[in-house]
Amino acid sequence: MPCRGAVRSAGHRRRRLLLQRGRVAGLALKGEDLVDGEQVAEQISLDDTREARLVAEAAIDRVRDKFGVRVIGPAAVYRRAS
Repeated sequence: MPCRGAVRSAGHRRRRLLLQRGRVAGLALKGEDLVDGEQVAEQISLDDTREARLVAEAAIDRVRDKFGVRVIGPAAVYRRAS
């Protein structure tokens, strides 16, 4: 994907701005020669935390599909093994 480098660079700049003490009023990212959304292979994001959560959710879904819905869930609902 040709714009991935630009998105990565924008994400890096955003993280650097968050480390500074001053307030950031805005950050703009300009895109040219864009294609229709139906032609894009994957959605791009500047939020690494959200991306990690989406990967984890996909893994949880695969485990549930393979072993059943009650196999995986929040740790608080399971009894302590003793």
